[in-house]
Amino acid sequence: MLYRRFGNTPYNVSRLGFGAMRLPVLPDGNVDFDKAVEIMRYAIENGVNFIDSHHFYHNGQSEEAIGRAIKGFPREKLILQTKIGMYNNYTDKQCWELLENALKKLNTDYIDFYLTHSLNWDTYTKYNRQFMQFTQKALDQKLIRYRGFSVHDNVENMKKIIQTGQFQAMTVQYNLLYRDSEQAIELAHQKGMGVVVMGPVGGGTFGYPGEELLSWAGLKQKSTASIAIRFVLSNSNVDIALSGMSTLDQVIDNINTVSNFTPLDKEDIKKLDEIFESRKKLLNLYCTGCRYCMPCPNNVNIPSNFHWYNVANVYGVRKRAEEKYFSMKPEERASSCIACGKCVEKCPQKIQIPEKLKEVADYFEDKK
Repeated sequence: MLYRRFGNTPYNVSRLGFGAMRLPVLPDGNVDFDKAVEIMRYAIENGVNFIDSHHFYHNGQSEEAIGRAIKGFPREKLILQTKIGMYNNYTDKQCWELLENALKKLNTDYIDFYLTHSLNWDTYTKYNRQFMQFTQKALDQKLIRYRGFSVHDNVENMKKIIQTGQFQAMTVQYNLLYRDSEQAIELAHQKGMGVVVMGPVGGGTFGYPGEELLSWAGLKQKSTASIAIRFVLSNSNVDIALSGMSTLDQVIDNINTVSNFTPLDKEDIKKLDEIFESRKKLLNLYCTGCRYCMPCPNNVNIPSNFHWYNVANVYGVRKRAEEKYFSMKPEERASSCIACGKCVEKCPQKIQIPEKLKEVADYFEDKK
């Protein structure tokens, strides 16, 4: 495993981070703790020391799964990051309850990086003063070590938040399909912040073989996920590629990629740029699978519909995408959308979801 100093902090972090947002689940939707613990422990045993969560991931079960997985490992060898959504207008009491619950679930006395989640300039101006006051008390009590933020905003607002100098770490989207945050990443690195990239495999979009993409690019890789992670870590301003892994095979593939890492050269990146520029124009849909749009009042599984549409159109893995689309319950498919629009206001990517769901339905169901 490769390691690197995390900004101006004293931590040496694994270049691959474990994102505990997409853990294996049981048929009833609850986390499969046995499998989740198995894959996280495998990752830790093979050098991954950075684990990320949030109190609402998997309805609170993500932090609990991490707490079970890290039991028996030296705490000082691990780096835990979790978050609080200050946009929920929490009271000070609620902030403390969430922090105390996180510590209990994570089975730890302290959290290394405590982030204000999904920050944008509007939520920064409204709620950051409270976050800073609350976390200062937590810092004084040694319940957290450093502050940070995760962000879904335009690059200029990202830069403004970075320039405040109030944070030591940033978690931000960046991958082959989404480059907008590059300047913010460079600025954060220059300011001595640790930089974590979420969604390096595009919310799972790059998690499939994608034979067409591999042949287009002419790169000898086992999977498109390997290319995606190599791309992210080839940016010298990035410290960690944070991957949401749900199977042991994904963990093994990602660990092998990072442990045997060689950066993409300029010609490789130019070739990929040309491919993805053309594919983005064709697709015109970038969904990270964050699930903030859910639940849908009409039970449409919005992220899954977009995911399989992406797999079909970006990589040409059409047969698998069609099988997965029609394996969803009829009410979960795109054709069940009634265009109520409640999902649009919750989408960090500002996707016009009802319009795109109609495209998805037309794509898959007009063929039948």
